[in-house]
Amino acid sequence: MEKSLNFASKPINRPMEFSFGNIFNKTYWKETIIPFAKKHWVLIVAILTALSLAHTIWYFTIDHPLSEIADKFKSTFTEKKGAAFKRNSFSYKIGYVVGAILKSKSFIFSLSGTTILIAEFNYQFLFKNLFVDEGRKGKFFYFLVLVFLYFFIFTILLSLFGLKAEPLGLHTFITNTWIGFSVIYSVIQYVSDSHKRLREMAIQKTKVELSALKAQINPHFLFNVLNNLYGTAIVEDSPKTAEGIQQLSSIMRHVVEGTKNERISAEKEVQFLYDFVELNKMRIPKRDNIRININIDWDEQPTQIAPLLVIPYIENAFKYGISITQESFIDLNFKIKDQKLNFSCRNSIIKQFDKLEVGTSTGIENTQRRLALNYPHKHSLRISNENNIFEVSLEVNLK
Repeated sequence: MEKSLNFASKPINRPMEFSFGNIFNKTYWKETIIPFAKKHWVLIVAILTALSLAHTIWYFTIDHPLSEIADKFKSTFTEKKGAAFKRNSFSYKIGYVVGAILKSKSFIFSLSGTTILIAEFNYQFLFKNLFVDEGRKGKFFYFLVLVFLYFFIFTILLSLFGLKAEPLGLHTFITNTWIGFSVIYSVIQYVSDSHKRLREMAIQKTKVELSALKAQINPHFLFNVLNNLYGTAIVEDSPKTAEGIQQLSSIMRHVVEGTKNERISAEKEVQFLYDFVELNKMRIPKRDNIRININIDWDEQPTQIAPLLVIPYIENAFKYGISITQESFIDLNFKIKDQKLNFSCRNSIIKQFDKLEVGTSTGIENTQRRLALNYPHKHSLRISNENNIFEVSLEVNLK
């Protein structure tokens, strides 16, 4: 009797198409509008600001020129007299200028939009690159750039508004608003991003620990078994087998300990890489069509590094890059000098049936995420996959 199998297909989530009927649909806003706005908010603010600026410029150059407002401002305060006015002259001036500005209806939107855009530019291109990444020297140059920008913006605005509008003090007000808000915005955004990154690192660490716990039988039991096998291999005069067992034991211990710490010494990581590579080489037959070139170097200066950082790339090379019958190769360089890591790996890509092992790219994706979390703005990663050659180049500032 034949059995019929019914497979329930999962619905595919696609963005809802625009229609006027969806404007009042909460699901449409939640799944389409809000994600789009979050992703492209800078572009949206820039477009709205440009439209608002066009109206503001028209208003203060054609409809109500700043020179006329400034003349009225002078005549009004020249005519006013009395002790009460003198005591509150500053308040009167502020009230007059604010009133004149509010009449344009678009000035506040123009000022708000340009302030937000300048603050975001300052955070993305100046604050993070100089103040955060470059140490004391970067902080000094950041404040130097801010001072230069302040006087540059001040001068430009003064020339745009004209000397007649100088008594209104708009150039001073706008410059102070732009620069002051940019600094405050950058500090708040950096603190927010730092907390977010710490939470993500904690989540990543928890996931790694859970994965390790799922994958491992009692590690102490395995270490004891490996030690017994190592002793047996020595007694039976099998030095190559004994060396392989010792390297496997060292690798397992390093993996177990590595999941518990965010940083480990470079010495331990280098020894682990050497054992990992040698153990992989042991299972590869010595043939003329296989070329493996490994260079692992360390300047022996005390350095801390995130554990297992480049292992997925090395593992990927041995999984995808070695063939029993075809021409295949692995060129690997790992070097730590002056607290900087330089790593490169090139390997052939074997797509036919005779590659030694099949794997996935999940480990590589996780490594990219770990780099972003552990070394934000301190690493450079380049990956290419062309002409059946996979190549990765990584530079990390370990300081």
